[in-house]
Amino acid sequence: MIVHLDDDFFPLLEKALKPYNEYEQCKTDQWDGQNYTSEDHPDRSSKACWVDDTNVYELVDGLIQFANKKCEWNLDVDYIEPLQLTKYDVGDFYGWHIDESNWSPGKRENNRIRKISFTVLLNDDFEGGEFEIHTSEKKVIELKKKDIILFHADTPHQVKPVTSGVRHSLVGWTQGPAYK
Repeated sequence: MIVHLDDDFFPLLEKALKPYNEYEQCKTDQWDGQNYTSEDHPDRSSKACWVDDTNVYELVDGLIQFANKKCEWNLDVDYIEPLQLTKYDVGDFYGWHIDESNWSPGKRENNRIRKISFTVLLNDDFEGGEFEIHTSEKKVIELKKKDIILFHADTPHQVKPVTSGVRHSLVGWTQGPAYK
């Protein structure tokens, strides 16, 4: 589901994110059969700044609940993980991946899993960096500044390489109990 954030909502989000500007090179979790480790990964090049802020959670929670109901997903979700401000410079990308799968038991407390993922595009003064998703077929999603895309966390997706400018986005994941 794609929602365009209105001119009342988006400035509130921008203001809440303003203090967050300490970016680090992104790492990718790797499962070794017993533990997860965080390491550089050849399928990802970007920088991230972690956001753990009640004001931001409150802003995005309404969007998550709206999408969950409107799309009739009706998923049992009750926790938003710390959010990730992501910065893609020229040449940066994030190859095909999923944010969750049921085959990662024990990764989170009480075997909780990510169920809904989302990305908010914070700017549009860049080229490349298209968001692509694979549901029944691969599809490039033409996101514009102020757009949020919400989708099931086990849906394959990627960010294509940025060719000019810098792409900024806010990425998040909502958890719930494992499926039965």
